[in-house]
Amino acid sequence: MKSKRTFLVFVGITLIIVTIFVHYAWGLKGTERLLSEDIYHVWEEGKKITNHLNPYTRIIGNSLRENSKYPTYLPLSYYFASILNHFGISRFVDFINTWKPINLLLHLCIGVVTFSIYYQQRKPISGIIACSILLLGRWSAYIIDVQHLEFAAILPILIAGQQLNRKPKLSALMFGLSLSIKHVGIVLLPSFLLGLKANSSSGNSISSRKRILTYSAVALIIPLIISIPFLLDQPSGFLLNMLFSTTREFGDHGKATGTRMILTGVDGTRLIMLALIIMNWVAQAKEKINFWLASTLTLLIFLQFNAVVFAQYYIWLATFLLISCAYLTPTTPRHPTPENSTVRDPH
Repeated sequence: MKSKRTFLVFVGITLIIVTIFVHYAWGLKGTERLLSEDIYHVWEEGKKITNHLNPYTRIIGNSLRENSKYPTYLPLSYYFASILNHFGISRFVDFINTWKPINLLLHLCIGVVTFSIYYQQRKPISGIIACSILLLGRWSAYIIDVQHLEFAAILPILIAGQQLNRKPKLSALMFGLSLSIKHVGIVLLPSFLLGLKANSSSGNSISSRKRILTYSAVALIIPLIISIPFLLDQPSGFLLNMLFSTTREFGDHGKATGTRMILTGVDGTRLIMLALIIMNWVAQAKEKINFWLASTLTLLIFLQFNAVVFAQYYIWLATFLLISCAYLTPTTPRHPTPENSTVRDPH
């Protein structure tokens, strides 16, 4: 037992060190390559907020089909960039140099949470494998390369799932935090709510509905609060930016991310996606599917049928798939110890 624990500690420390070096190696490529990436536009929108400009107004009167790098995130990341600007970090290179260690820490924390979930299921070796994939795999490497916000959005939603039926209010707050960074997770909210209901210790349907309503309200409170200034200033601009992901034309990162559906067109494909996601929610409720697996299926449907598929989306699927694998088989029972084992008297 002690040797196994020593091995796990050794491998864990090795993974942390290697991950740090991976981040450092990608950082040597410089910041000029990031000027066309989303993180640059996060910084740009943050500067606008610093200058008391509403970044969400730019979409008004422009095309809802063509991607013009509209600010399609909820404003938390823009606030972050604006705060750094107030503290004198006004150049993009300084912003990136501040963001990189934060991104590294978030990435490592994803590994820690993933391993803790496997460890709770008494599958530490499988947990090491899962962590290795998430820390060193190619889809994570892409996020490190372009410095997207995926790690910042995925970490709180993992904590939300881990704490769903232990500390529901904390879980809901973490879910809301994830939405405030990137609202990809909104399609997962029904699966989380169904998971909350399915595992409720109370058989009272009124109590279950109350828990679901409370969770929803708490999860949406952070996104709502941070959005109020922009909703009050220019509600149509803010809402159009949030809806842009549902109206824009096909977009991808090349054939490696698949190709578009040729028969149904951009809007028809979205309708197929919506229908399948709703069917998945129904299946989860009727067939008592684990919410991690149901969330994974939702993400898979999203990747297969959404009009826009970029490489950064795959780390979401990989993360939820690996967490789902922790629950595929029964938890390994602990070996009885002399203190807790029962020895029958043969007489």
